[in-house]
Amino acid sequence: MEANTKDKSFIKLGFDREEAFEVVESLNALLANYSVLYQKIRNFHWNVTGSDFFDVHEKLEEEYTAAAEHIDGIAERVRILGFRPLSTLSSYLDKSEIEETDAELNGNQMIAEVVKDYETLLSFIVDAADAAIETGDIGTETLIREILQRTEQKHWMFSAYLKD
Repeated sequence: MEANTKDKSFIKLGFDREEAFEVVESLNALLANYSVLYQKIRNFHWNVTGSDFFDVHEKLEEEYTAAAEHIDGIAERVRILGFRPLSTLSSYLDKSEIEETDAELNGNQMIAEVVKDYETLLSFIVDAADAAIETGDIGTETLIREILQRTEQKHWMFSAYLKD
């Protein structure tokens, strides 16, 4: 049996531009927050001191490395959907709820800040997942699920690290 392609309307990736725009808006919000967090974690990595230097320094490097990969994946997904990702520092700072910090913090304070920021980030990850699911965007949903699982795990691990 042959499919009747004449009756089928072909839409890019299975949904229209308006539906894709909603997903892109959530992805750009996630991208902005992730980008600010990335730089914040690099700042912490560069400036950590104290007796827990080696542990915190190494873990923060793991986090900003993972963040860079996620940022790239999110931005590329926006391009796949036919839009342009946010890409300037000013646009990230304008859209992000995660804020920079100039304070000199010790290692535990830095990790506590990352835990708090991961909670904010998780809310944007869930928003992006909801938009993808509502639209039927399996590609974005798959990407977001991977990011969600890693972020939840790291939130748990860093929270456990902070327990006395």
